Amino acid sequence: METIYVVVLFLAYAGLWAFKRRGQMKSTGVDPDVLGAATSSVQVFFAHATTVLTGAMVFLITAHGSGIQYFSLFSRFPLLDGPVYDHAGFLAGIAGLALCFIAQRQMKTSWRVGIDERTRTDLVDTGLYRFIRNPTYLGLFLVCAGTWIIWPTWTIALFGIVFYLLLEVQVRCEEDFLLRTHGDMYRAYMEETKRYIPGIY
Repeated sequence: METIYVVVLFLAYAGLWAFKRRGQMKSTGVDPDVLGAATSSVQVFFAHATTVLTGAMVFLITAHGSGIQYFSLFSRFPLLDGPVYDHAGFLAGIAGLALCFIAQRQMKTSWRVGIDERTRTDLVDTGLYRFIRNPTYLGLFLVCAGTWIIWPTWTIALFGIVFYLLLEVQVRCEEDFLLRTHGDMYRAYMEETKRYIPGIY
């Protein structure tokens, strides 16, 4: 059941992005995935890092699902090992995907994967974006946390830490870009709205 849960979350995540990308390309003629066209060294690194992390996740799913063991890297923490935690992790992941879906819908044609230096998009500060600036990333963190609750191992924990740090760097790159693009409007929005948790961070 654990493997099924994680595979469903992974495929749903991939499908959600592909569905949104295809729909936006069809309606606007613009590919929202701009990472492949990135010229900034940081964005090029981010593009390569996301590819590596995707491959790492496929490997981790295979390793955990097959039940192999290497020292204690794939051993589960006993306190979080059980069907109740599997269900809780899956629900956390589904909640994260739902958050991503709603956030993508509310961004409409402003949604991008990466930083679009060529096309100016509108600043979205309504819906979920009234409360936090990055609901999509928060949703991804929930998916990652849910996966760890299902498979509470050192390798999934390490993956989650790397994933979080990578997105934290990307968030700051996006903030710098939005400040250059929208100026005082975005600065005021930053002052009023937290990154992930309303009123806290």
